[in-house]
Amino acid sequence: MTGGFIELGGVQLHHHITGPEDAPALLVLHGASTSYLEPFMALSTALEAYRVIWLDRPGLGWSERPAGPWSPGREAELIEHFLTAIGVPRVTVLGHSWGAAIALRLLMDFPQRTGGGVLISPAARAWVGEAAGYNKMTGWPVIGPLISHVVAPVLGPGQLPKGVKSAFHPEPVPTGYIETARLDRLFAPSVWRANAADMARVNTHLAEQETRYGEITQPVILLAGPKDTVVRTSRHAEPVAKTLPRGELRLLPKAGHNLHHAYSHEVTQAVADVVARKR
Repeated sequence: MTGGFIELGGVQLHHHITGPEDAPALLVLHGASTSYLEPFMALSTALEAYRVIWLDRPGLGWSERPAGPWSPGREAELIEHFLTAIGVPRVTVLGHSWGAAIALRLLMDFPQRTGGGVLISPAARAWVGEAAGYNKMTGWPVIGPLISHVVAPVLGPGQLPKGVKSAFHPEPVPTGYIETARLDRLFAPSVWRANAADMARVNTHLAEQETRYGEITQPVILLAGPKDTVVRTSRHAEPVAKTLPRGELRLLPKAGHNLHHAYSHEVTQAVADVVARKR
């Protein structure tokens, strides 16, 4: 395993790279509230035949985020610069949940850099429910710093088991998941602020990009389950698959939101199929 930090535009991006140097390149983008360790825990063995770039998305995990208003467009642009900086000209991109929204943005904005995509339980359309009040309030003066520096670090860890159970339903939560995936990293003040800013405007961000999905001409496979209670498959994966010119939906009847843990074989097969189809 190689990796560490790379500086781009005055911020540090944290990443790990695994697999043979001459293997097809795969960029993995984790979802909200987590870091690269979350998909790494589930998929590192299954994807060992690929040159995998496990990136802490800007502002999350151990990566920093540039100052100023943030959006999927800005994030995709920074990730494209990151790929240039590490010398990777073209990737297949795999994204989970909110990471799938960023993957879609990369596919739209940088088709020359992205050969195809695999989207796991994607948050892709402008309805994922109303943002929790604490996400919006984190951006407010006075009360925001109180939330990010005091309330979240003190009360947040106790709420993790409930949220994790919902994300895995109906599958059991893997033993040691919270500790191995380092979910506690969410409660670092800067990470909390970045994640809250994303989630406070999630519907706005998705409304701005969902009308463009028809522009994506690369092959895309969407993996989703009807048991997902976090991002409804009927609202997101199913209609988006129909919008994508080369989209294919693979429904896993018993799967929930974090399906990549119980269905790593299906994820690996989807990656192999996209790599074989990419133009």
